[in-house]
Amino acid sequence: MEQFIKTEIKAIVAEGAFGKNCNLVSLKVYNDIEKKEWKYNTIYGDMVTSDDSYYSVLIKLKNRDQIIRESSECDRLFHNELYFFEYIIPFLLKCRGPLVNNENALSLPRFFYGRNKGGELAEKDLIVFENDNILGYRFNEEQLFMDKDHLIIALQAIAKFHGLSYIAKHKNADRFRDIVADVYDVQFDVNGPWMAQNDLLKRIGKRGVDRLLERSGEQYWDHEQLRRLNELFDDAEGTLRLALSDREPLSVLCHGEYCHGSVMFQYDECGCPFDALIMDFFNIRYGSPALDLSLFLYKTTSQRTRRTHWDELLDAYCAALAAAVPPGVRVPDRAELDAEMAECAIVGFATASFMLCYKLRDYSDPLLDSMVADDDPVEYFLALGGDAVTECIADMVQHMIDMAYTQPCKALG
Repeated sequence: MEQFIKTEIKAIVAEGAFGKNCNLVSLKVYNDIEKKEWKYNTIYGDMVTSDDSYYSVLIKLKNRDQIIRESSECDRLFHNELYFFEYIIPFLLKCRGPLVNNENALSLPRFFYGRNKGGELAEKDLIVFENDNILGYRFNEEQLFMDKDHLIIALQAIAKFHGLSYIAKHKNADRFRDIVADVYDVQFDVNGPWMAQNDLLKRIGKRGVDRLLERSGEQYWDHEQLRRLNELFDDAEGTLRLALSDREPLSVLCHGEYCHGSVMFQYDECGCPFDALIMDFFNIRYGSPALDLSLFLYKTTSQRTRRTHWDELLDAYCAALAAAVPPGVRVPDRAELDAEMAECAIVGFATASFMLCYKLRDYSDPLLDSMVADDDPVEYFLALGGDAVTECIADMVQHMIDMAYTQPCKALG
């Protein structure tokens, strides 16, 4: 692997990715020990070029397991990330123009090079970024939930990202829609939304509903919002199709998987976060900003945080969004955002529940040892994480009910 990386980087430098008329002088390769992904393998490297420039780089490679690579559609995921950095973000930044206030600057990884041949050549595909650790960016140390300071900084960052879409739609809507039309939709396959297949969403939802009724049955048993939520679970495919559809005039280019692993933070001398960098744009899609917000907030907040800071967090997003666009550019206000959350938060709930099952899994559980995944892969999946995940899903179900995020979605596009 190391020799392959050195050969590839040498050729990439010679092609001009790090400046004209440069050659590779040295490259030290080492593996990442902080962040592991099923979508890709990560390699770090320290390199020097012939013009005496030093670079610390992060190299993404497709999963080396062909079965995993094909089942997770790595070729499509790499297409989206490469297309984002080569075409989408340059267009969005051109529409925005130069900034007067750096507070509204969006932090993204510096992109050097990408290749996505796919198929038989997939193992040679790679994307090369600057290693943002050298700029002081780090992942949040909390593996499950974030504190309010981190949440607000991350929400401000995604607001700036969403703001670029509103600016582009204001300045050149036709070109913007043409560009985002070439993004691969990884939420669907030939059988529909993947979260609806094999009754996955319905069964995850039931896991949370049953636990909620066990602990608070008197309060929720005949609750109108619980009835509505169960109806959304029962029609999972229709629910997800509508929630994931275009919702003009409020749709934006969404990150698609905004959570712990896709945001890094920069800290001041007191250890407080003051900036966030967004990475991993494999799952980008065009849709409601509530898709990103609901996933992020359900994946990164505890029940206590949702009870005490939910309004404050959404207000912080709205304020940052309004500040990120020039006068005359339409962005949703808080009332419109609440309406979007009421109809689209089911997507964030679904994805956050799925991710939590893996995040909290414990393969030492004897229950899992007695199960065979091939017999019923969904049942096996639903056992992951045990009681801790069940409690988290029940907390999210309770919040969905309390907030009335149970409205049947109406396609607005």
